[in-house]
Amino acid sequence: MLALALAAVLAANPSPVEAWAKKACPPPKKQPESNIEMKFVEQQRAECLLKAMNKALDKVLLPLKKQNPAAFKEWMSLQADYNRWMADACASVEEANWVDLSTGERSMGTGYGYTESQCRQQQHAWRGFYADAWARKDWKGIEQALQDFATPAQKARESLQAYRAQARQAAARAPAHVAEGDDLPVRQLSKDDWKPYNERLERAASGPEALSKRQCALVPSPAADCAQRFADSLSAQLDFSDALSASAGGDAQGEQ
Repeated sequence: MLALALAAVLAANPSPVEAWAKKACPPPKKQPESNIEMKFVEQQRAECLLKAMNKALDKVLLPLKKQNPAAFKEWMSLQADYNRWMADACASVEEANWVDLSTGERSMGTGYGYTESQCRQQQHAWRGFYADAWARKDWKGIEQALQDFATPAQKARESLQAYRAQARQAAARAPAHVAEGDDLPVRQLSKDDWKPYNERLERAASGPEALSKRQCALVPSPAADCAQRFADSLSAQLDFSDALSASAGGDAQGEQ
């Protein structure tokens, strides 16, 4: 089960992006023996890819600092907003594993944090590859990766739209107050609990369109569909299909 989960991380991004990620941060050779070990390994690789992403971004940013201060400022602002969006997006995908939309209950288990680490790895790898290819003016490489995001993006958008609708319905059904109880692995969510949950989900959903427009404004001679395709590359990794399936079956997840 652990090996299958790790394989899913490695297969998530288009092949040129995954090749870059494997070169920058080789995946672990030894199979983790527990959820705790698996999470630690995944977190380590996410941190490695974060460093690789920042190193690749420096290749773009440092020359601009003197050559084009306005573009440098916009890249820096864009990256800061991208990082904030990524935090919301990856947290949303993680939390969806532990909230049962059919019952309005939140559970907890030893696998908590694994999906968020996966998400961060995928986003760091894509952003790092993109910056590295940009610095080398490898527009064909970027084009190939963008093409590969189109199909999974459509599925992910559909699942996100369905999840948002069901999360709003669950919030509407939630009690105004929930009595404080023991520290149980499963607890009912109140309306106050649902409010920040859904606000974060909305930020995650709206981010790709806003970020893509700003990114494409920096692209030399952007194609007419640049913003749509770049938005696809971000949306493709926000797939809520598994969370929808679990809630549809009334199966709030505990141990993973």
